[in-house]
Amino acid sequence: MRFIALVLILLAGSLFAQDRSKPQISAFFDRIDDGPAFFIECPNTSEETLSSGAERWIKAIRIDGAVEPEPELLMPQGLTTKVAPREIWRGILALRQSERSYFPAVKFGAMRRSARVLTITEGKHTLAVECGEVWSTDFTFYWDGETSP
Repeated sequence: MRFIALVLILLAGSLFAQDRSKPQISAFFDRIDDGPAFFIECPNTSEETLSSGAERWIKAIRIDGAVEPEPELLMPQGLTTKVAPREIWRGILALRQSERSYFPAVKFGAMRRSARVLTITEGKHTLAVECGEVWSTDFTFYWDGETSP
């Protein structure tokens, strides 16, 4: 009887566990970026050690089901580190509503911080990122474009 109860507990726990082979997105709150920001975690699903500055990380983003084109001007990578197979690459992505020249440092274990100027209308949206050849599940967020008087 205890064995069956243990199996049921383990099965229930695995149903609620996130699929760690897919990129994971969480909300990232700051006072610097003029727009929604996200903390992205991408597993290194390859069999080789990769640079944290490799193009593999966040190859593409999808807003409300539409893949956004790459920006014309990419920011330099800065310092990089190695990400071993099965380890997690972490980054911060901001969807700025206006052009800004300031880029804060990475924090909270992130290996890269990037921003795109991408106008987001008020309301409900979804974001997905492609890391390597794998897309994340759509992450739902809400944007309120109201500014203070």
